[in-house]
Amino acid sequence: MIEALLPLGIAAAVQAAPASLYSLQWERRVLIVFAPSRDDPDLASQRRLLDKNAMAERDLHVIEVIGDSVSGVRDYAGRLRQRYGVSEREFQAVLLGKDGGLKLRRTDPIAMSLLSDTIDAMPMRRAEAARISR
Repeated sequence: MIEALLPLGIAAAVQAAPASLYSLQWERRVLIVFAPSRDDPDLASQRRLLDKNAMAERDLHVIEVIGDSVSGVRDYAGRLRQRYGVSEREFQAVLLGKDGGLKLRRTDPIAMSLLSDTIDAMPMRRAEAARISR
């Protein structure tokens, strides 16, 4: 029985990652976390600071670029590093709005409160909040 479900689970996992960063534009806000390695202390700290409920409420999708690997989208690490000017040796966190524009960039982990405040100040987010409260 488990063997029969395994291909479906793998297919769901593969389909879960959007094709590219560009496919998220106008759909999700994006936090791109760049780190030199999986054991980077800033990466671990950033992961601890994120709150799934607050992220879901604000349509926030996380992409991690660690070394040469990317999770969260099926994109190339080198292309994302080049686009945002981040070397392979540094940590950076980059927040993009639904319009794809750069909203916040830090060289240290970003607290969820700062991410929430930054997103909540965006005009598109204010319009979404107004629609929800009606």
